[in-house]
Amino acid sequence: MSEIRIDRRRLLQSTLALGGLAALGVSMSSCSNDGRGDGESPSGSSGGSVALPTYVPYPGFTADLSGDGLTPAMLSYPSNPEPVTDGPPGDGQDFGAFALTNTPIPPALDQNQFWQSLNERLGAGMSVSLVPSGDFTDRFQTTVAGDRLPELFTYWPKGIPGLPSLLRERAADLTDLLSGDAIKAYPFLASIPTESWKSAVYGGRIYGVPIARAVQSTVVLYGRTDLLAQQGIDPSPSSWDEMHAMFAEVSSSNTWALASVPMQIIRQSFGVPNGWSIDDGGTWTSAFEHEAQLEALEAGRKLVEDGLVHPDTTSSDNQQRKTWTVAGTTWFVEDTFSGRPAFANMAATPVDVDVVLPPLAGGGGMAPIWLGAPTHNLTGISLKAGDRVEAMLDVLNWLSAPFGSAEHLFKNYGIEGVHYDVVDGEPVLNDKGRSETKLGIEYLGQGPFVSYLPGFPDVAESMFEVQREAIPTAVANPAATLFSETESRKGTQLSTTMTDLETDILQGRKPVSAWTDAVATWKQDGGDAMRQEFEQAHAENVG
Repeated sequence: MSEIRIDRRRLLQSTLALGGLAALGVSMSSCSNDGRGDGESPSGSSGGSVALPTYVPYPGFTADLSGDGLTPAMLSYPSNPEPVTDGPPGDGQDFGAFALTNTPIPPALDQNQFWQSLNERLGAGMSVSLVPSGDFTDRFQTTVAGDRLPELFTYWPKGIPGLPSLLRERAADLTDLLSGDAIKAYPFLASIPTESWKSAVYGGRIYGVPIARAVQSTVVLYGRTDLLAQQGIDPSPSSWDEMHAMFAEVSSSNTWALASVPMQIIRQSFGVPNGWSIDDGGTWTSAFEHEAQLEALEAGRKLVEDGLVHPDTTSSDNQQRKTWTVAGTTWFVEDTFSGRPAFANMAATPVDVDVVLPPLAGGGGMAPIWLGAPTHNLTGISLKAGDRVEAMLDVLNWLSAPFGSAEHLFKNYGIEGVHYDVVDGEPVLNDKGRSETKLGIEYLGQGPFVSYLPGFPDVAESMFEVQREAIPTAVANPAATLFSETESRKGTQLSTTMTDLETDILQGRKPVSAWTDAVATWKQDGGDAMRQEFEQAHAENVG
């Protein structure tokens, strides 16, 4: 780790000066990103172009494995991590955070040694309101309606009705502080990839700091390669028919190949686009209406009919499906790249789980996989922060300290001997650590994701190699960083209707042909409006 350190006072003093340069357009590359707007048009666009924050990878971090567009990987944690900041961030005043979580709620502050120590390092008391991700949109809207947003708040870049106007009315405009070279006042935020910052722009202004994911949120198919090897089965089928045959070979009366019907993988194999596709004339086509959908649905329906999918799949969640796969009850399960560490943590004894890449349905090579959205969520700063906006950005910068720093080690593992133990040179959370550290702060501020599994360097290396093979041809969703008012208001309802029909088709309750009529209804009820709004936003974005 480099000796580069960030002085809080210098950082805060330099921000306004750099912000002024940003406003004048000095030393910036212009980037048009109008199509996420201010709520005055359906596509949400009415502002001018904005210079996205300059991307400056943190010079003090060097990954063991790296490549363009790939998640960097570390095979071990750097020894003797050093601080990369001088003193507490912010202004020493207490603040609140509204954040999401995917884990059980941790102990309260008075019973949480990690939280207490975090506040000591922040030099202020941070209160946290944690909301399970499944309830987050409803709770966010309720909190906004009650005018209860604290200084820092998490929000999704999509799915919140009227989001552009809501941000304009309730969130601090961060453009002058983060646009172009102004971001250099916050070096750990400057290391966030450019593509993720596009999700923070509404009406030509920046309203948040992104939590970048992209490759890590990409869904893949994991297989129990150890069990496959015991049976002498090569998990590299060259067509969908061979894939189906492999699933059939490993299924029996009390073992099923699949924890669920892997429809994302099937659609990739049959060439269905990732969300939307754009033709040469600029016309958008939804994946729902793609010609290969019926073939993909039939392939999924046949898996269920042939008894290759766990019969309880429709009443299970992803955690249960992974548990089945670790136990060997099922051999394959869909999950994201970021979900890989959970397999190691769930198994009492190590199991070999690796990615099985999909073949083109008709043969001829590997099918392009679907690239995950570049941004998981964003953190906004409430107007209630008043003149403390720079201080709150300083806090987010501290939370985004790079892998291998003392700040990163504490944020992720807590205190040695209390929350984690060093095992063969690697930090490993204990029960107290797994409970107390889950404050949701990784969804408030986080630098670029690094693939690291304590004690499993071979797994980190394997995941990197899979990405090196699959990511160069991965297909992005062109709507991932664009805003549609219709999608924000109707998208969830319309998608749920289509998902429910998909389940009925896969379970044999409705014919595959029912999909065609449902797509026509989807288009009429909002799909065509979304298409028009995305076309408009995209034209403005690239124009």
